[in-house]
Amino acid sequence: MTRNTVEEDSAQRANAEEHPPQVVSITDPQAIRALAHDARLIVLDELFASQTTRTATELASMCSLTPSAMSYHLRALEKYGYVARAASEGDARERRWRAAGERLELNTQIDSINAKTAYLNVQLNAFRTRLNAEVERREAEAKSGIKPAADRPPLLTSGLVFLPEVKQKEFNRRLLDLVYEYEAMATAEERNIDSKRMFYLISLLPEYQHPGEGAS
Repeated sequence: MTRNTVEEDSAQRANAEEHPPQVVSITDPQAIRALAHDARLIVLDELFASQTTRTATELASMCSLTPSAMSYHLRALEKYGYVARAASEGDARERRWRAAGERLELNTQIDSINAKTAYLNVQLNAFRTRLNAEVERREAEAKSGIKPAADRPPLLTSGLVFLPEVKQKEFNRRLLDLVYEYEAMATAEERNIDSKRMFYLISLLPEYQHPGEGAS
């Protein structure tokens, strides 16, 4: 998101407010269970983040699957409204797929606790796999005598900040605004299938008092 002038920035904000992102809300427990596969999460991350089209062959290359196996997963995701078939490009020898919206959200009002837990477990397991792979890569670099850059991001960082409710809302907004800013900054070239990617997992959990706590 280039900020050349105050006027341009204001116009961008106004446009964002006038045209809010199209959200795909997960409301069906069966649809959540359909995500219980690492390859499907990779596909959703790729299509929703890039906001461009991919073929089954391109997506398969990211998941160590055959194109036919990936086509099966794409049809399953299409069934539940996560992805859609896109217009053909080039010689149109292979179907292209796109995200069904701009953002994907889990509806927390779903009655099925098991379905929500399954979705969270799949997401956490996928992150754990990426984290373990990064640990192994850094260990291999250390054994080879490769020194990390001073500004290398941490593998994982956690903690707490002391914030009243008003500052919590500001903290949430500013953190997410930073993510959205860099998402919007990516050019079409930077969103191609061979681009460098950085995965993130953000969880902001305010502390709540249990009934009876804090009472004198």
